[in-house]
Amino acid sequence: MKRNDSDIAILERIKSGDSDALTVLFNRYYQQICRFSFLFIPENKVVEELAANVFINLWETRKKIAVHTSVKAYLYQAAKNQAISYLRKNKRILNPLDDLFDLPDKQDQTPEAIYIEGELNQEFVKAYKKLPNRAQLAFKLHRLDGLKYSEVAEVMNISVGAVEKNITSALKTLHNELLLFTKAN
Repeated sequence: MKRNDSDIAILERIKSGDSDALTVLFNRYYQQICRFSFLFIPENKVVEELAANVFINLWETRKKIAVHTSVKAYLYQAAKNQAISYLRKNKRILNPLDDLFDLPDKQDQTPEAIYIEGELNQEFVKAYKKLPNRAQLAFKLHRLDGLKYSEVAEVMNISVGAVEKNITSALKTLHNELLLFTKAN
């Protein structure tokens, strides 16, 4: 199986019992599913177990799977369901998306550039936290995880129009908040 096979082709191979195809899909999406699940449950071991369960369940129910938009959206929806199930079972509340925008270390930047980037990141996080939860999640799934509007709609169980509205609202708020910050400095 080629590394660049389409997700749908890989899913068809999984449905026919090809465990190598499951490995390809796992390698392609496991880290993304972990990062997404971390939004709900900020515990690495739990997130890793839940993400692995997404792929185990995919394998166990492979013959009954019906994908409506994309395999990626299906996996995100399954991860969301796993996280919510875990939270309900353990009587916990959702994580408010802290530490979502931590920046990687950049060794070749000047101290001034690192400071400015850090300040801007802090302001972005403040502005982001002012968004309603749905707008935060829609923005994160679309802009940071690269899901299409239809995929975001499937994961969030809302219409594509509602996704557009949430992302537009998020972008306006972020723009206005960051504009105020840059004018003040």
